[in-house]
Amino acid sequence: MGPWSETSLLNRKNQEEKMKRLLWAFLLVLALSMALPARAQNPNYDVGPVWRVTYYHIKPGQGEAFWKDFRENLKPVYDAVKAEGMITDYKVWTNLTTDRPDDWDVAVGLLFPKWAALDQIDAKAATISAKHYGSRDAMLDAAKKRNDIRDVVMSKLAHEVMPK
Repeated sequence: MGPWSETSLLNRKNQEEKMKRLLWAFLLVLALSMALPARAQNPNYDVGPVWRVTYYHIKPGQGEAFWKDFRENLKPVYDAVKAEGMITDYKVWTNLTTDRPDDWDVAVGLLFPKWAALDQIDAKAATISAKHYGSRDAMLDAAKKRNDIRDVVMSKLAHEVMPK
């Protein structure tokens, strides 16, 4: 019997089938073992969506200009981005207890359904924003003018959690 006999070919096919099954079993176990830590990430809470909160200090005498720009430009863009599903929601807060003259006055929070949405929003939202302003140059000019109205104090990411 040579290396290409019928028995030899059947043995080789059986070994190949066993190796394929073993490989699939290994991949299944690997996938399951990776899913378990993701499921049990924290015993204290379940993770939810992600907030990007930006805190602004409105420059003296610029309160009306800030809110006019927000109403006429930012709110329509946020509404359009929300309608496209890029953000889930947005909120605006005012600071009632300032600790120092340059403390934040207004905070704007954008709610993203998951971390991956943060990576995708820049290009997509820029298109929506440019459409609102009429051109990319007009959008950039408006962004530059905002620097005369307010300063960014800080911008933070916060992961919403639901305590268990």
